[in-house]
Amino acid sequence: MRLIRFLLRLLRWMFRTRRRPLIVLIGVLLIAAPLSAWIERLTRFYGAPPLPTYDLVLEMTARWCGEVHAQWDRDWEAVIAALEALHAQKSDCGDGKSPFEQLYPAYYNYGAWLEKQGRINEALSAYQKALEIQPGGREAALALRRRGALTPVALEICPPSEVEAALAAIPPYIPSGISGFVHLEGGMLTVEGAPYRIRGVNYYPSRAPWRRFLTESDLEMVGAELDLIQGAGLNTIRIFVWYEALFTCPGSGPVPKADVLARLDGIIRLAAEKGLRLIVTLNDLPDLLVTPLYTQPEAANAQTLYLVQRYRYEPAILAWDLRNEGDVDSVRGYTTTRAVIDWLRALALEVRAADPNHLITAGWNENPQITAGIVDFMSFHHWRSAENLRERIKQVRAVSDKPLLLEEVGYASPADTVERQMVNLRAALSTAEAEGLMGWLIWTAFDFPTSATCIPPSCPSPDNSEHHFGLWRIDYSPKPAVEMVIREFGLP
Repeated sequence: MRLIRFLLRLLRWMFRTRRRPLIVLIGVLLIAAPLSAWIERLTRFYGAPPLPTYDLVLEMTARWCGEVHAQWDRDWEAVIAALEALHAQKSDCGDGKSPFEQLYPAYYNYGAWLEKQGRINEALSAYQKALEIQPGGREAALALRRRGALTPVALEICPPSEVEAALAAIPPYIPSGISGFVHLEGGMLTVEGAPYRIRGVNYYPSRAPWRRFLTESDLEMVGAELDLIQGAGLNTIRIFVWYEALFTCPGSGPVPKADVLARLDGIIRLAAEKGLRLIVTLNDLPDLLVTPLYTQPEAANAQTLYLVQRYRYEPAILAWDLRNEGDVDSVRGYTTTRAVIDWLRALALEVRAADPNHLITAGWNENPQITAGIVDFMSFHHWRSAENLRERIKQVRAVSDKPLLLEEVGYASPADTVERQMVNLRAALSTAEAEGLMGWLIWTAFDFPTSATCIPPSCPSPDNSEHHFGLWRIDYSPKPAVEMVIREFGLP
């Protein structure tokens, strides 16, 4: 302490003297030596903090990963702390799961736990944190809306230079050489004047369905699967485009991810090479809560127009399906029927102006006649008996004589029910043919393994009927329905 008081008095005197520069220099030299020795003694006494070593980082990573695995579903606070530490350290647990992405389910589940304890304000904070991590997080948004606490989240905006670089990385799309666009003439589909009846399947790769479709599909595997479809005498596939996987920076306009768009390009070209036409379903799995599709559609509509303009000269595309089961959105309480129809009408006008070459439809679960004044042909989905299908067709035609497509029809077939699947499909497809529909699309081409339908970290999915609608099993062996389709309905 005496040393410190002496040094302070010396400093005050130095700055009062008139010969300040010279005195300051001498003072610094006088102070430096004792101060350095004093710091050295302190360091020797207390010990200097060690710099983190590679071994220490590995040890901490292992500890945090162990905490995540041990406490998942037990102590969400501990899980979140470990995931935050891993994310800050830019480490992971070597299991292919990003700590940052796992923070969404961790915060959501923590919020649900807090809500059960009656700690509502803390629960809302956890849900809001989950939405900050994953702005399109449906579960967290629903939880907040249920409590009247859902506030809009601004769409991500990227710097102009980043947007320009992303767009510059996208090569132009070169259309395939498949002959002729599909047209609608006299209530029938035609290609270069010849009738075209849709006989096809809804298609996801067996190992990359739903959210994995555009991010994990292997084009070589897709080609092999399309060979099976074409070999069964089918001529059309229906695919689904999830914008969250395909685009980035939604607040900066339509900015595609180059690798994901290249995969979509490749799937379309492969279908064309196999002689298959495509119905492309847009706006799949949209945000209905945070930036709702029907009331704040600007970003999604811009992304839609980007796609229809990119592929407007591709004859392999038969039609744009603007929304899959939009009627279900109102049934589930996300919006109103009027809002869905108003959105559909406005978007259809924009799509027609941007792309005059392709037909437009909208796949409705029930009552497709409500879309009749908007689309070129109506599309509906059916999961019940053939007798009920006949009655539904009659009801639709009582309202509109517009062409009608059975866009989804299917029956789950676990191991002991494959024969029943064949019988039910035969009855439904025979009814569709007898009633003069413009065609049908079976749900779905392939069964899905439970490891492919889950969203990490909740993997694998519980096995249920959704995994067993396919015509082919996960090992690509055909079910009896395949031979029936080839024999009774397939093209020559």
